[in-house]
Amino acid sequence: MTFDTVLGWLVSVIGIATGAAYIPQAARIWKRRSSDDVSILTYVFFLCGQIVYLVYGIRIRQWPLIVGMTANIAGSLAVIGSALRFRAR
Repeated sequence: MTFDTVLGWLVSVIGIATGAAYIPQAARIWKRRSSDDVSILTYVFFLCGQIVYLVYGIRIRQWPLIVGMTANIAGSLAVIGSALRFRAR
């Protein structure tokens, strides 16, 4: 296995792990049924950056980047969706 192959796998695995890192925040929102202490704007900024990286990964055909950013986008959307669902009115 070459260094580039190992690095590609590592980028994919870390991308998925960082996407999963959003799960505790989304779960906390659902458990508390409140998102008052969550900045939706912060997650929207993260999401915008992740979309740019995803488009870049697609453009240069780099699967590790595509996989990682897709997982991160899913995580961001989970938090944003949860926060909007339980935002105090």
